[in-house]
Amino acid sequence: MKKLQIRLLLCLITFSIILVSVVTFTNRELLRKDIKAEQQKSWELIENHILSDMTIIDNAHYYFDSVVSEQLETELRKMAALYEENPDVSKWDLEALKAQHGYEIYILDETNTVIHTTFTSDLGLSFSACCSKFSAGLDKRRLSGEYYSDAINISTTTGELWKYSYLATPDKKYLLELGLNASNVDLFQKFNFFKTATDLNNKYNDLLEVRILNSGGYYLDANPGEDYKIKHEDERFKEAYEKALQTMEPVEYTDQLADGYMEISRFIPYQAEQVRGASTKRVIYMKYGNSNELASLERNIQQFWLILVIAIVTSLILLVVISGILTKTIRLATFDPLTGVNNRASYVNVMDELLQRKRKDNVGLLLVDLDNFKQVNDQYGHMEGDRVLVETGAILKNVVKKEGIVARFGGDEFAIVLPNTTVDRIEAIAHEVLQAFRMKKKGADEAWEVLSISVGGALQQEEKETEAMLFTRADKALYQSKNRGKDCYTMYGFADK
Repeated sequence: MKKLQIRLLLCLITFSIILVSVVTFTNRELLRKDIKAEQQKSWELIENHILSDMTIIDNAHYYFDSVVSEQLETELRKMAALYEENPDVSKWDLEALKAQHGYEIYILDETNTVIHTTFTSDLGLSFSACCSKFSAGLDKRRLSGEYYSDAINISTTTGELWKYSYLATPDKKYLLELGLNASNVDLFQKFNFFKTATDLNNKYNDLLEVRILNSGGYYLDANPGEDYKIKHEDERFKEAYEKALQTMEPVEYTDQLADGYMEISRFIPYQAEQVRGASTKRVIYMKYGNSNELASLERNIQQFWLILVIAIVTSLILLVVISGILTKTIRLATFDPLTGVNNRASYVNVMDELLQRKRKDNVGLLLVDLDNFKQVNDQYGHMEGDRVLVETGAILKNVVKKEGIVARFGGDEFAIVLPNTTVDRIEAIAHEVLQAFRMKKKGADEAWEVLSISVGGALQQEEKETEAMLFTRADKALYQSKNRGKDCYTMYGFADK
């Protein structure tokens, strides 16, 4: 029974593990799909929000540009007129000029180097040295003699957002430039994309970073002191940025980090509705993480262990319930309900198992029959007869103890199975049984006075011997005991005992 319980427990636990694992794995895959779908929706929402805000902000800035550009043009033409009166720019009082309109003043020579300015940090800046592409554009502007106004863009020296306008002197020797720091403009503060990016970062846990790059490879949202050029980024970053700018299609790549954590870099192209110089085409760089996914999967694992523990506890409870049912069932199938000894079916199973082991020692069988038992039923009733049978079973079990098993075939017929025994041991057990019954009769009630027992024994002789063969020989020995006058023991094939 104990082995059966262990096997049953192992089966229940194995089934629980398989069931919980399959359910958890299926749920995990469905969860992954749901997370991916929600992730895509979240990305679309975030990116559409950003692109929409970019358009709104661009339109606001375009209005700002158109108003400010007119003011800048007016002041630049005043400076051009001043140049015709006094071409020696080194003698100009730039601070006094700035005081009149509030704009920073720059004067660039033919090498596109800032030789005079009110913004001292840009003094000596050479565009031909730092920015050859931009410098070539300045050359064209100088030669054309026309007025040019750029959209708000990043300063190559400070990384801040500025608006610049240009006008060449009449002799094309110098390029006059005015600049306005956009961060000082109220409208720019109200329509600020970077505030939108910060709000989105705070709202979405998986949104790690939002940056804007112009077509020149500069961050438009650089912090003070930050390197605002993408030259410090790795090659994958640069390639993805260039590809998004050229194809005007989203580009992304993934970094696989430790413990399943990933960072997804996406490059979303954007083109302004109006031509805005280097800011006409931009790339919005977005970095996403998968911390929400990992947290959900971690909760899924925790649920797995919780459900598994519940399943195992349930298995133990089921084992107790099933064991109780099985114990009753097995007992009914194994033991005689009246006497509590083994029944005929369990006796046959035990004998078959013992006879198939092929051990050196042989199996012994004793058949015990109550003599005159019918008289007990006839004279004292079946209740008294049942009591005698119960006491007989108890006597036989007390004699045999753990050395063998006792079985009842029905009626007043009993058997004793002795594994790994000898003729002498069978004889000793038989005589102990006879002696125990004789002692029982002394001082017992009237029912026991008419009783005696006959015992017949047999020992396994061949390895291939069956239960039926051994039983037949023991049964013959039993009837020899009865023919000899009962209350005795006979061993098949040996002299009478």
